[in-house]
Amino acid sequence: MTVLWSVDEVRTFLSLVAEERIQRDLNGMTRNEKVFKEVAQLLAAHGYHRTYKQCRDKLKKLKSNYRTIKEHNSRSGSKRSTWKWFDQMDAIYRRKPASNVKEDAQDSATSFLENTMEDALSPCNDGSTSPPARPPTPATTTSSISMKPEHVVTGKRRQNQQHQEHIAILREMQMADIQQQELNRAQRERHVQIAIDEARLAREQEAALRAEENTQTAAFNQAFLNVMGTLLQAMSGRREQNSLPD
Repeated sequence: MTVLWSVDEVRTFLSLVAEERIQRDLNGMTRNEKVFKEVAQLLAAHGYHRTYKQCRDKLKKLKSNYRTIKEHNSRSGSKRSTWKWFDQMDAIYRRKPASNVKEDAQDSATSFLENTMEDALSPCNDGSTSPPARPPTPATTTSSISMKPEHVVTGKRRQNQQHQEHIAILREMQMADIQQQELNRAQRERHVQIAIDEARLAREQEAALRAEENTQTAAFNQAFLNVMGTLLQAMSGRREQNSLPD
């Protein structure tokens, strides 16, 4: 049975993934099983237990949703979509490092080829099949991503600076969330303490009332016994008088 991710768990997961070292390892490794195992261990240190496969699938789904919403919002005239994880995902992936360009180019090429194959297999209105579109040549792709060395260095510095700022923002958000949780817990503890004090006071008042009732009952019983003793003595004296000879 799959356990759904809680809001706090996803927020903690994104704060871990946003670390510069984790991002660098994810961007520089083809097989990232080792990186996600480390993320799973860090997540477990915060009290959330997930396998590395669950972490990898969760990040893949979050990235897919982020790209879909970002592409939708970038279209002119389209109504903007909202998503509660968009700001955190945008803080991590708004400026991708240069190592991600090749990966995105491969993803785009794969998507293009899949769409081309679907178009080639689907019939046209006149019953014929449409010819596949020509994919972009390597020269065009290479020229579109080529940059001068000094521009690359400057861009990397700017990206690292922005990445550090995004991490700082995420940490501030996490600290604010922790402080709010501490405040809520302190309020709950105060409410519980107030309830305990009220219950103790009620028990003490009830015990005092019972003690007063017991005292009154004992005094009444003692007075009743005194009256009964007096009556018995009087009745006994009368019997003795009646039994005397005339």
